[in-house]
Amino acid sequence: MNFHQNPSRLALRPLTLALALALPALAAAQASVADEQAQDPKKIQTLEEVRVTDSAESSGYISKTTVGGKERLSAREVPQSVSVITSERVRDQNAATVTEALNMATGVTVISNDMHQSQFLSRGYHMNVSYDGVPSYNSFSGVQQLDMTIYERAEVLRGPAGVFAGNSGGDMGGTVNLVRKRAKNAFALEGSVGTGTWRNHQASVDVTGPLNAAGTLRGRAVLALTDKGWSIERAHTSKQVGYATLDWDATPQTTLSLSAAYQRDRLRAGMSGLPAWTSGGLLNVPRSTNTSPDWNRSGWTHRMFVADAQHRFASGWQATARLMRLEQDQFFHDAFTWSGVNPATHTLSYRSRYGDYKNPRHSVDVYASGPFTLWGREHRALFGYQSEKWDQSYQGFGLGRQRIVTDNVPFGRHDLVPDPRRPYTQGGDTDTRQSGVYGQLRLRAAEPLTVVLGGRWSWYKTRSRSNWPATPTPWEAGGERVSGHFTPYAAVLYDINPVWTAYASFSDIFAPQDEQTVSGETLKPREGRQFELGAKAGFMDGRLLLTASVYDMRDVNRARTDLQNPDYYVNDGEVQSRGWDVEVVGRPAPGWEVQAGYTRQNSKYTKDARNQGLKFRFWEPRHILKLWGMRHFESGPLQGLSVGLGVNAYSASASGANSQRRQGGYAVASLMARYRINSHWDVQLNANNLFDRTYYTRLGGTNTYNTYGDPRNFQLTLRAQF
Repeated sequence: MNFHQNPSRLALRPLTLALALALPALAAAQASVADEQAQDPKKIQTLEEVRVTDSAESSGYISKTTVGGKERLSAREVPQSVSVITSERVRDQNAATVTEALNMATGVTVISNDMHQSQFLSRGYHMNVSYDGVPSYNSFSGVQQLDMTIYERAEVLRGPAGVFAGNSGGDMGGTVNLVRKRAKNAFALEGSVGTGTWRNHQASVDVTGPLNAAGTLRGRAVLALTDKGWSIERAHTSKQVGYATLDWDATPQTTLSLSAAYQRDRLRAGMSGLPAWTSGGLLNVPRSTNTSPDWNRSGWTHRMFVADAQHRFASGWQATARLMRLEQDQFFHDAFTWSGVNPATHTLSYRSRYGDYKNPRHSVDVYASGPFTLWGREHRALFGYQSEKWDQSYQGFGLGRQRIVTDNVPFGRHDLVPDPRRPYTQGGDTDTRQSGVYGQLRLRAAEPLTVVLGGRWSWYKTRSRSNWPATPTPWEAGGERVSGHFTPYAAVLYDINPVWTAYASFSDIFAPQDEQTVSGETLKPREGRQFELGAKAGFMDGRLLLTASVYDMRDVNRARTDLQNPDYYVNDGEVQSRGWDVEVVGRPAPGWEVQAGYTRQNSKYTKDARNQGLKFRFWEPRHILKLWGMRHFESGPLQGLSVGLGVNAYSASASGANSQRRQGGYAVASLMARYRINSHWDVQLNANNLFDRTYYTRLGGTNTYNTYGDPRNFQLTLRAQF
């Protein structure tokens, strides 16, 4: 056990060295290009033309998207509800993490897990994640993510997307696709330093450009540092992020890419929300209250390695292969509140644990897409193969059913909780594999009508075993095994006129189950089946986008107790989620940027022995309104000033039996002001929870997860761009 050493220092050195070498190399390469042009201008003009993939995909808050597919499409071409959080929006609201970015997204509910990571829900269910289109099973909600400093944008699709995601693991609410930054064909350098409330200090540098005179070799390097206090007393975070990528045009038609990312996050005296009274009610204590002992330590370490190859054929087809290794490792050495607070004695229990979790995964995604002609019209086809191998191993003590509990601790006396250092006694491994072949056709059936058909055949299996320091056991196959499961997709889009497009779609996703029937068979997978109707409009030559949709999603084949054989299950449970959403995003007038969305959803059990007709999940509010607007002054006495104002509003939420812990609707406002000092420098002030509203980001059990939102806070950032 080496928690108190610096486990990432050795791993950080090569990355720091690579960044240190990359920064001056990029600047030197840019100077070299300029020197060659000055000495021989004709030299650059006579170089062979190279097709570069660095194309403008976004303008302000509107961006093309690849979520729910592989090809870059405008939102009007996607027959489902999609939103994009662009790098401009991230910069305007100074969002450092994926949690902060998705808190801006229409229809997404962000629920606090702990001070490292969150859960993400949409349409009543958790969401899946993809990295540049590569799905990653069970690695999103409840798992810390690499910071937004390495991503160009976050693409959000609401509702099932099983053709490209495969097994949902029960996460049927939608897909978030995180798109990495790529090297650019022109030199650019951006750096920032910032400080804020609770000693929240941040610094970052992002440099990109060509590495040779022809521009066929391009690089990008990012480094970000965070030293952060919290509104919760005694808690402190230290985080380092590094990212580097190279793109090489091996030929005018072939581009090869390599990327590496590293993130180390360490938290002292962290916690996972407050307990409640044992009677069920919420405590009335200051938002700064921290129930954790000073010796609590936890952390995450991430490593991502990606290799890409893309070849563009003269016919318009292109083939892409992507290999990814992702490591999301976690450790914790902590004690957390294990009971509610007794109203008579004001005491509670704590549970202590140690644990190390290693989570390496390897993914392969190979696909080809392009046009073809049929019936005198041009259509598009896409087909591919995905495979993922995810290994999880752990060692620790106090995990699972092995409990180390300290009883009768007075509330507020966390210092009385002992640190029970013991050798590890538990260990185990889980091996999960899934793969699939998929395809999609976009058929231009008539000039205004597009028909989209898709499908996927999926395979999935898992196995587990006990391992050192526990007594090793043989591998044992899990009940969740799927072979050749078919996931269909169908949609139509109708261009009413150059502005409006109407669409209808059916989408599906599956989740394996391990419950068994009385005959000894494993239950069929659950399926999330969604019908969606909507309309999208692009006003002002596409600078302002309006999207509206209504949906009905059924979670069918759910495990339900066999009433005639109570120890077994049947496949006839069902949950229904219904609702609608609307979003407006873009530039309604010169100097303005807006992104506003409203969502209404209602999910309930429609077939269930115990919960028939009851609400499915109390965590997710029925109504969510998210508004944000920016005004840039380009002339006049306020020239150089940009001002932003936004509000997130939520209806009531609850938890516990009979909704014992409940909060009414609330709204949280935010404000920003940025002043452009000159063409290279600007200064920005962000104010969050402007009116200092007291609210909970999550309501949990009687022992923990009742988490206050941050009080009013400020962040001041100085930024340079060259």
